Amino acid sequence: YIDSRFRGNDKSGITFIEVILVVAIMLTISVMTPTFYSRFLLQNSVVTTTDQLVGSLRKAQIYSMMGKENSQWSVNYSGNTITLFLGTTFAGHNAAFDETFSVPSNVTFNPTTFDVSFARMSGTQSTSVTTVTVSSGTNNKTITLNAQGVVSK
Repeated sequence: YIDSRFRGNDKSGITFIEVILVVAIMLTISVMTPTFYSRFLLQNSVVTTTDQLVGSLRKAQIYSMMGKENSQWSVNYSGNTITLFLGTTFAGHNAAFDETFSVPSNVTFNPTTFDVSFARMSGTQSTSVTTVTVSSGTNNKTITLNAQGVVSK
């Protein structure tokens, strides 16, 4: 004996409510994605820029301590560009030795422009800049330079 409930009533598929539920979930995810992605990009640009500035400062200090090209080395920030350069003043420096890094337009620095020089052989900082803040939106990173030339973030 076969129950009549199972005879000829093989209906498979999805209901209208299931379709509406899936569409609602997909719509919610697609609305939230740009917010999370833009926040990720802002955080990433601050971290990348901070790492690049710290790397340039440390490289300038090492080059100065080595006496590379028999000179001091410095780092300049202006016009959304970080530049590692030979010498102590950015004006009139020899651009052939420059190492530059473009800063994304959504990233700002405080101070807005600066030069950091390191003394030849000792590597001590010979400028008055002690902190640099890298910002984008609500994301901030602070870089500290002490008188001995130690760079920390």
